[in-house]
Amino acid sequence: MSMMTLPKEKSADALQIALRAARENEARWMEMSPEVSADSDRLEQWASTAKLRRLEIERIETLLAEVENPSPGPTLR
Repeated sequence: MSMMTLPKEKSADALQIALRAARENEARWMEMSPEVSADSDRLEQWASTAKLRRLEIERIETLLAEVENPSPGPTLR
């Protein structure tokens, strides 16, 4: 195993773990869906948090794809 592949593999493993945890967190959050009530602030806060959890998953998926399938040449970040 070369030194060049070790960090990539560890990074991919770490991202897989983070992705699994993020998906579990999202699933738990969705199970805690507030009952429909007159408390619109509570519903809005729950929906905002659900959206953030989804964005976290999408970002981790993007990072994982970049690690597993690096594009040739430099990238702008």
